[in-house]
Amino acid sequence: MHIKVLIPCVEKSLDQIKELASFLQIDSDAIFLDQNGQDFKQSFDLNGHTIEVIMTIKKGVSMARNMLIKNAQCDVGLFIDDDCVLAPGYAAAIEKAYSEFPKAEAIRFNTVRTYWNPVNAHATKDRKAKFSDLSSFGMWGLSFRPEAFLSKGIFFDEHLGMPNYLYNGEDSVFLFDLCKKSEKVYLSSFYICEVKETKKSTWFEQFDKRYFVTKGYVYTHLYGINWPFALARMYLKYHKDYKMKYPLVRKYAALGHAMYKEHFYEEP
Repeated sequence: MHIKVLIPCVEKSLDQIKELASFLQIDSDAIFLDQNGQDFKQSFDLNGHTIEVIMTIKKGVSMARNMLIKNAQCDVGLFIDDDCVLAPGYAAAIEKAYSEFPKAEAIRFNTVRTYWNPVNAHATKDRKAKFSDLSSFGMWGLSFRPEAFLSKGIFFDEHLGMPNYLYNGEDSVFLFDLCKKSEKVYLSSFYICEVKETKKSTWFEQFDKRYFVTKGYVYTHLYGINWPFALARMYLKYHKDYKMKYPLVRKYAALGHAMYKEHFYEEP
């Protein structure tokens, strides 16, 4: 089975990518998609594996992941971020999981996050997945068959994610669409990587207008006509952190709802 690890990154030199590949403990072929203002491809060898480097002048986290999907010419691709240290034996674990679920179009592996607000994506047994199993976690640890994603049009919404005005929620929308378009998504109990992020979030600044406009857009995609109920539930749970009255939150979210319905993506 031909496996490639897929890693988006920003403004790295080739030497930095070589160091990063070793830090991530890559033990298979891999592709780094680097947004660094250049536009060319090259590759290098790492312990007998081919590491491709695609550099692009384009910008955007969703754009980068879509480019990785389109360039992942392999049997199975595995998304991680540039702060995820892979577990020994991960390639064999991927091959084993797909042999157990031969019809799988995507398999989410367990991960552990050890920086602020530690979270585990913890499946206790291998089984079929649903959106609620995936929605609380990022893209790291998600493996997939590129041919299935390409044939079914399973891609990221490039209007979501930095540096767009609608600056987050791209993972949730993608995973929702994945479960909607494919009934062959599974969970594996193998811990495939440890997320060692130490840098500050690149998207979150404060609970402001932009934050709630984005929520309105994302919640409309996820919940359709029930988006106001999802917003109210979120507000009841986190209102002490928001420091903003609900009528104003609702007003801003309604702008995001309108942006989704009218296909408008700039600051309202």
